[in-house]
Amino acid sequence: MRGWDVVIVGAGPAGSTTALLLARAGVRVLLLDRARFPRHKACSEYLSPATTAVLERLGAGVLEQVEGAAHAKLYGMKVVAPDGTAMCGRFTSGHGHAPPRPYSFALSRAAFDSILLRAAQREGAVVHQGVAVEDLLWDGGTVAGVVVRSGDGQRATRNASIVVGADGLHSVIARRLGLVRTSPPRRVAFTAHVADVAGVDGVGELHVGADGYVGLGPIGGGVTTVALVVPLARVQRRARDFRADFFTELERYPGLAGRFDRRRMVREVLATGPFAQWSRRPVADGALLVGDAADFFDPFTGQGIYAALRGAELAADSLIPRLTGGADAPISATTLEPYVRARRREFAGKWALERLIGVGVGWPALTNRVVSRLARRPDLADLVVGATGNFVPAHRVLAPGVLARLLL
Repeated sequence: MRGWDVVIVGAGPAGSTTALLLARAGVRVLLLDRARFPRHKACSEYLSPATTAVLERLGAGVLEQVEGAAHAKLYGMKVVAPDGTAMCGRFTSGHGHAPPRPYSFALSRAAFDSILLRAAQREGAVVHQGVAVEDLLWDGGTVAGVVVRSGDGQRATRNASIVVGADGLHSVIARRLGLVRTSPPRRVAFTAHVADVAGVDGVGELHVGADGYVGLGPIGGGVTTVALVVPLARVQRRARDFRADFFTELERYPGLAGRFDRRRMVREVLATGPFAQWSRRPVADGALLVGDAADFFDPFTGQGIYAALRGAELAADSLIPRLTGGADAPISATTLEPYVRARRREFAGKWALERLIGVGVGWPALTNRVVSRLARRPDLADLVVGATGNFVPAHRVLAPGVLARLLL
């Protein structure tokens, strides 16, 4: 008999949500993470409007705990082009697609991840923190579990019918499966929490420069997440220490100059990246990938947390029928094809939109043109912001007529 029905590697939003849903269905779940919670993550910490509906479906008091934690409400997104032109799109609009609420939530990952982790534990998932997964166990050509190392250096094995890789952008599981792919443009983000940022007024902000961008998002309690995103090539040249020069880099953006008090940094600068990484397939014999382990393109649209939670729902829908029938045989990639198809239906349009935006942000003249058009057409601005917020279908923005109005 195999030790566990499922071992989930990574207890962030994707892993904890998958664990919650599987454990609720009676699946024997072991959830592993190298960190100890609560812990901070380099992230925009933005829950796009469509995320609220997922939190409602999760139940277990998750949404109520988000509302009870220190958080901010964002009502739209503002984008400032390299030439200073600004547009602002609102979540509530006349385009015919209403978000679950007129605002999105934003809160610290230290708080949000802990809420989800505790909910998974209440549903019956067994959680081991401070445990690093080093390798996969194989039975022939099928994944049969993981090799782990605890904080005291002891190694052990954990067998399972399936291993779920929810271990983020630098997924050990995806790398051990040989599935990782990359493509340009490749960028790195440096994020910090800064208190009392001037001019923050209930919308997220994205300031695009000649070779990068900055995102601002309040997360409650007078604190704002500030993310500086720069090309990987600039980091590799080592010409600048982006952690030490964080505020100097921010001052290069005209819309940000003078808005920060360096003494008001309340969480140190964390780094993540490079982005534009995905897995060739999200499944293998005995393994499945979810969240950033499956794909991560660029944080500009704030897709990450929604993709993690929605992807976890799709993973659970695929796994529950295969893990609750009494058999404990390994699960083949063929039987996981419904998950592959469900992800394609759910995310294909957004993947295309993200890649288009990711390329455009690296082309200042194009960004100036698009932002200028959106500034003159608030209806289009609302449509684009709704699509990046996951409640307007991406195909609405990718329609030839809309693209023509944005680009030509």
